[in-house]
Amino acid sequence: MAKLKRVILCVDDEENPLVLRKLVLQKAGYEVITARSAKEALQVMSSHAVDLVLSDHLMPEITGAELARELKTRDPKIVVMLISGMNEIPAGAASADVFVSKVEGPDHLRREVAAVLNGARRSNPA
Repeated sequence: MAKLKRVILCVDDEENPLVLRKLVLQKAGYEVITARSAKEALQVMSSHAVDLVLSDHLMPEITGAELARELKTRDPKIVVMLISGMNEIPAGAASADVFVSKVEGPDHLRREVAAVLNGARRSNPA
């Protein structure tokens, strides 16, 4: 029987980073669903089984940290990674499991995602 691909929901309000992240993760062998806002991500989560949510932090209306908090309220077991262009962990990021800086690049992102999904890394960022 074929092994099912792990499913990642990528959330970002900016099209280019969203598309690039999707391509990087698909190339690494994951199935990737995208959402352009936290609200859209919450809708996707109500109809799709997802192994990990990778969300940009700075988004209008609902930040990535606020999305992480809401997702954890709905399902405490969901794995949430926040990604930001800043190297510092954003305020309110304690609800996420992992924080990743965009500055570190796509190889670092792939390694972090693999580590989290394989259970090697699952620590609160704050």
